[in-house]
Amino acid sequence: MKKRGKVVRDTQAGSGLISINGEQFPFELEGMWKSDVAPRVNMVVDVGFDAGGGVETVQVVPEGQLAREQAEGAVREAKLRSQALGRELAGRFGIGTLAGIAALVCGWFLLNTIDVRITSSYSNGLSFWKLLGALNSPADIAQALSGSGSGAGIYGFFAIVALCGPMLPFFLRHRLAWLGNLAPLAFMVLVCIIGYSSLSSSMHQAQGMAAAFGGAQAAAMAAEVASSMMREVLRAVSLGLGAYLSLIAGLYFAGRGAIQFLSSRA
Repeated sequence: MKKRGKVVRDTQAGSGLISINGEQFPFELEGMWKSDVAPRVNMVVDVGFDAGGGVETVQVVPEGQLAREQAEGAVREAKLRSQALGRELAGRFGIGTLAGIAALVCGWFLLNTIDVRITSSYSNGLSFWKLLGALNSPADIAQALSGSGSGAGIYGFFAIVALCGPMLPFFLRHRLAWLGNLAPLAFMVLVCIIGYSSLSSSMHQAQGMAAAFGGAQAAAMAAEVASSMMREVLRAVSLGLGAYLSLIAGLYFAGRGAIQFLSSRA
């Protein structure tokens, strides 16, 4: 039988002493010590016992093994804590709420909402969060594609608020709190409307400038060019997995919130 202990007295002045779970056991260098290095105070050792319970062998535990065991222990502890936290959150908010929010987090932050085909062999994608950054600063669209934009700004703030909306009924005991479940879907729809409005406004401005400098004929040409560009953009852009996942989660929360709101009024 082996136990893990620590050297509390070396063998320079006689018998050594090992502490194991508060108990102390003497050991000798000759015959018992099985390592190539001399025993030192605070050295971690594996102690083998004979049938009578006396110390039979003492062997140093390598530092690499200790570090590995500590890392594995930290991972186990983190896993246990995360499982306990998961059970606590599931008991408080429910599996459906947590799964829906996880889907929104993946759909908004991790997965691409749109895929942009730049060339026949190369395409890039934008997550919903990066789209908010492009909407916040339209001049940084190229930087948003590369992931180095200036940030989502006020749109990012409202995105976080909308993400927390489905949790509102668990903190506010009022039937209106169930309408917080509509926040993610409403925010996504609002972003689509603002994006389309911003794009249309840019086209109208271009047509207005063309009309101011070249008259009606130039405005007509600008409108044709803008229409052609829009068709090319629509052909190059496709919805990504993030868009579908976010839409499903948004519809789930909206449906649940509407049902709970209407049933609580009855």
